[in-house]
Amino acid sequence: MSRAEKKAATREKILDLASARLRREGLAGNAVHRLMRDVGLTHGGFYVHFPSKEALDIAALQRAMGDLGDPVQALSKDLSRAESRKQLSARYLARSHRDSPETGCPLSALLSEVPHGGTEFRRAYAACVAQSLLNRQEALGETPPGEDIALLALALGGLALARALPDSATSDAVLRACREASAILADAYEDRRGGRA
Repeated sequence: MSRAEKKAATREKILDLASARLRREGLAGNAVHRLMRDVGLTHGGFYVHFPSKEALDIAALQRAMGDLGDPVQALSKDLSRAESRKQLSARYLARSHRDSPETGCPLSALLSEVPHGGTEFRRAYAACVAQSLLNRQEALGETPPGEDIALLALALGGLALARALPDSATSDAVLRACREASAILADAYEDRRGGRA
């Protein structure tokens, strides 16, 4: 393996761990000294791969989003727009997603931390949100932008709240209530448009 290949492999190893920690522990989870120790490298070696901690966090966020893929593409093409929206919400607001933040969506995991992040990190997060909304628009058809924004906000906030609650019964109730509210909104948006897409 060449030096360049070793460097690329090391960077991938760092990013794999950083993206899981970013989702599970937030921005603080990627403390450089701890991350590099756990990858088996020195603190100083970090700067061979990333110019700053913020650059690492941005790369880890992008890796986490890439690992998720586009959930809209996994939907059956035979579903109405309302049913597609309901399925997206049901999958997002699931116990399995709540209980596995290290493999889940980073948008919800980082929701409360983004306002305290650096400017470039906040821009990267905003770009991920915009891409998520664009993916919905492309797959489900053009809709008033507020509709998918409201459904996304309900999903992100609902999952974040469910993860914050220590009592599993209350946490489950939050997930269930947000799924039900999302379904009601999805149907109401279609009814307002005068039928199913």
